[in-house]
Amino acid sequence: MSKQSKPIKQAIRSKYAWPGGYPLYLVTSDGAALCIDCGRKQWKQICRAIHLNLRDGWKVEAPDINYEDPSLFCDHCGQRIESAYAEDKAD
Repeated sequence: MSKQSKPIKQAIRSKYAWPGGYPLYLVTSDGAALCIDCGRKQWKQICRAIHLNLRDGWKVEAPDINYEDPSLFCDHCGQRIESAYAEDKAD
């Protein structure tokens, strides 16, 4: 496992950041947002893209926290990505 994929693997194992419990998502090299569930399902694709330095849409650069964006959606499955502070606005 590369140094780059370690924080990504940790994010996929736990959907929330520690400490704080903030909701995580994955950011790809082309700026797309992936939910953690899609990261789990596409783990092999993500590892391959990182290892081979591919620009195929699966190269995840890092996990990130969605603090306040109630309209952040996964670019793969279309599911809304939970936010830490804007949940009441999204309802």
